[in-house]
Amino acid sequence: MTEINRRDDYARLLDLDVLTAWTLDRQRVHHADAAAYEEILALFQAALRSEVVEGDGRLSAPLRARKVEKHLRSAIRAARRQEAAMERFRLAAAAHQAHVRALPEKRAAKAARRAGRRQALAAGVTKSLHKSTAAFVPAPAGDTSPAPASEPGRPAARSINDLWNQRRGA
Repeated sequence: MTEINRRDDYARLLDLDVLTAWTLDRQRVHHADAAAYEEILALFQAALRSEVVEGDGRLSAPLRARKVEKHLRSAIRAARRQEAAMERFRLAAAAHQAHVRALPEKRAAKAARRAGRRQALAAGVTKSLHKSTAAFVPAPAGDTSPAPASEPGRPAARSINDLWNQRRGA
């Protein structure tokens, strides 16, 4: 049995190897307790169920014995639950430590993805602004090429207001 049951030694349980040894020890103790309770239950069942009082019916002794046996059965269930709880505790502590060790790497990857999305968004906005700027800049005086997307008989649209006015038919 490990000697970790003093308060000054509890800090050592933060080490996973020590915690594993301690929880396995606790599981063995709870398992042994459950086995002892089962032996005591068998002893009490045999003794109490065989106590026959004059005037008893066929099931009177077993029914009387159940009032005592239920407490031992409860102790057996509690010992089994504690045994399972120690295993779950050890697994949860191991998972927590693995999660904490992986956090910096996960955060760096997340930051890299976020930076990549920001760069892609900035590139898209820049491209859009360049296209918009090129479309709205008036043509130089020497440029004789017609403005794109203008209908015959209508002047070329040079600003958003011109497009609005053309749509309204003004």
